Amino acid sequence: MDIGISELQYSDHDLSSREVLMNIIEELIKMKPHLAEPLRFYEKAAGFMDSAKEFTTAIGPAQTSYSPDIVERIVDIFSHALELPEGSLSPLKHALELGEIDFTRLPLHEVPAFSLPYAEEDLTMLLFLVSRPFFTALAKAFKLNGTIWEEGKCPVCYAQPSLSSLTRDGRMQIYCSFCGTYGLVPRAQCPLCRNQDPVLLNIFTFTGEEDFSVQTCDACKSYVKNVELEVLSRFGPDLADLMSLPLDMVIQQKGYRRRSPNPIGMIAMSGRG
Repeated sequence: MDIGISELQYSDHDLSSREVLMNIIEELIKMKPHLAEPLRFYEKAAGFMDSAKEFTTAIGPAQTSYSPDIVERIVDIFSHALELPEGSLSPLKHALELGEIDFTRLPLHEVPAFSLPYAEEDLTMLLFLVSRPFFTALAKAFKLNGTIWEEGKCPVCYAQPSLSSLTRDGRMQIYCSFCGTYGLVPRAQCPLCRNQDPVLLNIFTFTGEEDFSVQTCDACKSYVKNVELEVLSRFGPDLADLMSLPLDMVIQQKGYRRRSPNPIGMIAMSGRG
């Protein structure tokens, strides 16, 4: 039987939110053992976000990164949660302490212009993961959930969506993987480039993945995964995104691109995304 977030929360009020997540992940791994590795990695990343949130309560709209006084603690929590080698994050910590990294440029696909000793793909993933507590705090400061995304971009951080669902009244709701903000876009268009030509819009469905579909756009060669509302309500956007990770691989092999990272910082999964 599928076990959802709400069921677990009300079945044992003594469970912490982290324990709830661990139970859900264990259940998902039983259902989808081929996704054990990314789900385990997400569990670590989520642990970092949970531990870091007490240090990010003061983050507001004017900030572009962590304040220098909390950088060491944030990086230490991150290193411990993700079980990274001691000292491997020293260059990142130093750059953050000097204010050289502007997190608000990341959703625009801009990485720091100066050199850091990490491969480009690793750096993109690293910065996404370490910045998520910053972005979730920023979303709480703006409080823009449920608004119309006029430009097909998150109104908080300007990231483009990669996940959507249909509301009970048939509207298209999209989700930001950086800050978690969700909003609405017109259904009969590409949520990324706003193309409305139906000839250039396609829907892919997959045998054995009836809770998910993929909308592609031949105008911008991008895609957004659509999740059934029941699954999204049960598992949340992050886990729903990871549950459908094989669909990313299939669609990217067809030449379509994902425009924002998944919850563990991956964008290209087929070598072509």
